[in-house]
Amino acid sequence: MLAKEPDICVVGEASSAREAIDKANELQPDVILMDIKMPDMTGTEAVRAIKKARPATSIIMFTMYDSDIYVIEALKAGASGYLTKDTPKELLCQTIRSAPDGGIIVRSQLLQQAVDTLLQTSHGRRREPAGSLAERITPRELEVLRLLAQGYAKKHVQSLVQKLGASDRTHAAILGVRLGLIE
Repeated sequence: MLAKEPDICVVGEASSAREAIDKANELQPDVILMDIKMPDMTGTEAVRAIKKARPATSIIMFTMYDSDIYVIEALKAGASGYLTKDTPKELLCQTIRSAPDGGIIVRSQLLQQAVDTLLQTSHGRRREPAGSLAERITPRELEVLRLLAQGYAKKHVQSLVQKLGASDRTHAAILGVRLGLIE
């Protein structure tokens, strides 16, 4: 299906997570589609390994599982998106095209479920912002963090990622929600 797209070049396929990690290092793709369930390790474990070796590679979870827990795990691991296999071809291709430029796509219902899960503590209330961390973020960076969570921001991302101690822009957006800095 993807090989028929003129601007998408399929450079490899893997049948296991370990093979995907090896091929990612060998073929150095810009974008990887990864399933959550793999025969030898989870997709999120493979995402962590690939992102450690190749941080610039965008990884989109493409799976049949529509669980908010899987979404959270995938985004924490460094995935750039999370789509289910019933996603229309047009959206899949759009996600692949936008991922290298920082585009983050998660089906809205799944994203809302994941955010709701992150906002809950054992008492079901929002976590308070981490004082010293929140004080280090400038008003402009907070505005960018809000835009980042909505998938719009491209500038100032590096500064936010560093200040939040995040692994990438997706992780920064999740941390922003978790810390109560954004909704």
